[in-house]
Amino acid sequence: MKKIVRLVAVIALFASTQVFAQAIKPTPESITKLFQVTEIEAMLPKVQAQMDSMMNNMMQDSLKGKSITPEQQKALDVFRMKVVKIQKDELNWEILEPKIADIYADTLTQDDVNGITAFYQSPAGQSYVKKMPQLMRQTMLMLQTSMGPMLKKLELAGNELRQDLQRIEQK
Repeated sequence: MKKIVRLVAVIALFASTQVFAQAIKPTPESITKLFQVTEIEAMLPKVQAQMDSMMNNMMQDSLKGKSITPEQQKALDVFRMKVVKIQKDELNWEILEPKIADIYADTLTQDDVNGITAFYQSPAGQSYVKKMPQLMRQTMLMLQTSMGPMLKKLELAGNELRQDLQRIEQK
């Protein structure tokens, strides 16, 4: 009987050790390594450029069929430059890195970070990292294409809401 109790105690101790080991928070160094192998910092300027392109396309789409004066175009250009500067100032690696690292540390375990890092160090992982800008660009273009019809539907829904509210007020 004592052997069974000892065996159960050893199994329980082993199981609790495994649970604890899996729940260890990743070290800052391991997160930094993950950021390096995923080249996350290098993606930031590409994301900013894609956001700028998307905003520019949306501005152009909103002006379709409308003629604007040179002064209005200049105001739009100044606005766009302000937005680009704000993006660069606010979405820079020095500001984002500690925040992203905290999110990773709060969400992932050391085992997670080790496994993800191992994947990204593999040939398939490195291929994925290299192709990520193309994937993001194509995804952004798809989203831009999808936004036009969605915005029209939202505008129609908003118009219907205004009409419904006007009818309600008239009663």
